[in-house]
Amino acid sequence: MTERARAEHHSSLGGWHLHISKLLVVAIIVATAATGALIVTVLTQMPSGQTPPPPPPGGLPPPPPNLRPLAVFSIVTGFFVLSWLAVLVVFARDQVLGLLRQQAAPTPPGVSGDDLAAALGDLRTEIAGDRERDLQTLAERMAEVTSEYGERRETDGYLSGMRAATSGEPPSENVRSLRPKR
Repeated sequence: MTERARAEHHSSLGGWHLHISKLLVVAIIVATAATGALIVTVLTQMPSGQTPPPPPPGGLPPPPPNLRPLAVFSIVTGFFVLSWLAVLVVFARDQVLGLLRQQAAPTPPGVSGDDLAAALGDLRTEIAGDRERDLQTLAERMAEVTSEYGERRETDGYLSGMRAATSGEPPSENVRSLRPKR
């Protein structure tokens, strides 16, 4: 394979291209510290294979074993497992992000960043104009509907008043005369 073909396929000489981020470095440092803590805990805290002391005189049972070293060992083992799992997850994330960056489609040939920015600006201007026309149409329609409602209400009131006047019945209690009676 030639150098040119290798560059086109984004491959490296050995087939591996490691993407190392700051997060991966921190995770490796923490995992290494957790490994050291686990080793120290195993060497110092784990009970040895010695036989327990004989029971005290008088027939009393022996004291219970000290379980604190086992609890510390469990906690340190949990940190060990979680830290190395974090290393694996961050490593996989870095590899995927690296591949995505390599495969990201560049801008099409013949289109520059300035041309793209100008096209986006024109599109934004067109959208703003459309929005302004829509708002104007909506305002006109709202004025028309409001005017129509007012006219209808006025007509209904007039007709209701004419019916009440011609029926000969006295007006209801909530109807007030415009001209007070003297």
